[in-house]
Amino acid sequence: MRSPHTRRAPACAAALLLAALATACGSGSGSGSGSEDHGDTSRPTAPRGVTVQASSATSAHVMWKAATDDTAVTGYEVYREGKKVEAVPASKVMIDVEGLTASTAYTFTVRARDAAGNLSAPSAAVRVTTPAPTPADHGPPTRPVRLRGKADGNRAATLSWGGSTDDIGVTAYDIYQEGTRIHTVPGTGTTARLTGLRPGTAYTFTVRARDAADTSSPDSNAFHLTTASAPGAPASTAPTGLRARNKVQGKEYAVDLEWAPPRADGEIRTYQLYLDGKMTTTIAWGDAPPTKRATYQYTTAEPRGTSHAITLRAQLPDGKWGDFSEPLTVVLGR
Repeated sequence: MRSPHTRRAPACAAALLLAALATACGSGSGSGSGSEDHGDTSRPTAPRGVTVQASSATSAHVMWKAATDDTAVTGYEVYREGKKVEAVPASKVMIDVEGLTASTAYTFTVRARDAAGNLSAPSAAVRVTTPAPTPADHGPPTRPVRLRGKADGNRAATLSWGGSTDDIGVTAYDIYQEGTRIHTVPGTGTTARLTGLRPGTAYTFTVRARDAADTSSPDSNAFHLTTASAPGAPASTAPTGLRARNKVQGKEYAVDLEWAPPRADGEIRTYQLYLDGKMTTTIAWGDAPPTKRATYQYTTAEPRGTSHAITLRAQLPDGKWGDFSEPLTVVLGR
């Protein structure tokens, strides 16, 4: 498939597009970003639910639940044997720690940091032992199959899938949401319960198997679900009314998309287009972005009958990315 290109949406200058993308990438606050509020002396709560899994003989995957603060948590610090080894922004609650030694026990803790530089107390310590080196691994695991699941109310979901195989062994399954890893389970499990989701929001999940050499399988099928709405929940920031039609154009198919921009306090100039849970292109307007109905066309040389699940999300006036639209399945030639 060729990279989609704009036909009806006027493209903005490259500099403006790069600036929009830079804004999106910088929307999360790291522990060292911004000025410190020295009037804030309250420490964040200690992160809870810390888990550590040996991903391979030389790496470990650390996850935790978000901490809280009277102002805002801006980042987390990961410690190994009491020494800081990693730091991540508040938007992340997991990280891979590399450079470990095989057949060695390690203890990890996590601390939260706020904008004033206040550090929480350490989390409960979690111990893990890396496995012994494995024989040479000659290939990735097979892809997980039959990914399915259901929403558990308005803030959680449960997923399950068919297990993968590997010439040495599957050590972990990684769950991705729109291309971002959000959860990991051991290679012996084929289910996952995801929490911290937003009410009334559409999600697309995929799963990859990983082996002891940290080689990942191809993605599973994409699974789409929408969490239940909840009274008092923040208004959705998803594009709505997504429609599509396609037609033959020479030796290609032209796919025309149309949608209503989300309601926001300001103009919506930039969108991201996802096919089957993977970001495919950025759509940007320069002057006078659409306010009622937005249109975009992309072309593809894929064969008749090819199908894709299409979703969109908008970059909001404050630079953050909004909610995803409801998935729309498009079948070429229909």
